[in-house]
Amino acid sequence: MRKSSLVYLVVAVLVVLGVIQVARPVARPTMAANVPSTQHIGGTPPSLPWPSGVQADVGASTIGGWSQHGPQSAEPIGSLAKMMTAYLVLKAHPLGLNQNGPTLLMTPQDAALYQQDAKTQQSVLPVVAGERVSELALLEGLLVPSGNNAATMLAQWVGGSVAHFTAEMNAEAKALGMRHTHFNGPVGLNGATVSTAADQMRLAEIMMKNPVIRQIVAMPEMTVAGPTPVVYNYNFLVGHGGVIGVKTGSTIRSGGCVVLAKDQTVDGHTLTVYSAVVGQPATSTNGQLWASLDAANALLQAAAKDLGNHTVVGSGETIGYLRAPWQSPIPLVAARPIQLLGWAGLSYHVHFAAHLPKVHSLPADTVVGTLTVDAGAQHVTIPIKTAVRLASPSWTYRLER
Repeated sequence: MRKSSLVYLVVAVLVVLGVIQVARPVARPTMAANVPSTQHIGGTPPSLPWPSGVQADVGASTIGGWSQHGPQSAEPIGSLAKMMTAYLVLKAHPLGLNQNGPTLLMTPQDAALYQQDAKTQQSVLPVVAGERVSELALLEGLLVPSGNNAATMLAQWVGGSVAHFTAEMNAEAKALGMRHTHFNGPVGLNGATVSTAADQMRLAEIMMKNPVIRQIVAMPEMTVAGPTPVVYNYNFLVGHGGVIGVKTGSTIRSGGCVVLAKDQTVDGHTLTVYSAVVGQPATSTNGQLWASLDAANALLQAAAKDLGNHTVVGSGETIGYLRAPWQSPIPLVAARPIQLLGWAGLSYHVHFAAHLPKVHSLPADTVVGTLTVDAGAQHVTIPIKTAVRLASPSWTYRLER
């Protein structure tokens, strides 16, 4: 073969190989986020006045609990049990604001129960045989003066019997995720009714979504029939320092127990802040109920004060990279900021979802995914976009790869 022919052949082969190389599919770009899936709001966590050696918790609506403090085991809770009693009564017989609901005829047995409970110095709702008492009045008697007889009457009305109603209480606690709670009756006097501060705070937050419950637990007193026309709320803090509820409990077995609530507005968002204390003993200056109220109120006011709106992702912040072998990595940036209500140190979860089109070039500011942040009931999703243009792979790159 002549030399010129060989040259032509080599050139032809190179051309064919070049065409094949240029035409060969180019690897698609890839994306990955470089943000941890679990993070914490920046800053110094608040120093809360936790009661010494006592089980306590704080939290807020939409945010969830902060972190339970003190013993973690279930303990007697006294009349905090009546929160579940009220919750189940309204679940079975819902009321709207300004509605009284059906009336119950007080029987001689109901009157005898009242007299018996009063004689043993229990908290009671005064009733007399023959009077008709509305569902709303019984619920007020349950939650304001913490009437043990009101709890029993409501349980019998809704459940048919105290035993059946108690079974419903435990089934509902399980359904609500109250894993450390067990009820032995609708009253809470029995020491076998146990729970934790975290479980009771969770129930209070669910209950307070009901406007009727909110209205009742914010009552400092109520009017009743009989020789004592006014009975008072054992939650003596209602109406003071912004406290709007929720319930107290105090027995020899339980010590002082309380769940408090207060509305707090942060940057135009109103949240309900909660605190709970279980098992508070008496102090040198206060009985166990007042001591539990003092401890819970100190937590409540401090937690409400430290609640804020925190930017956890800044606008334009780099959260990952788009990588293509023919170009330097392209930053993936947040299209807008993400803010969360909460406290410094509160944990939240981050999830990145890629939506990269099947192309080899993209303009700058192209949305290629989403970033979602979750904290309690807060759920925020924002677009993620390219910071600069993704150019098409050049002829040089295609030939030299």
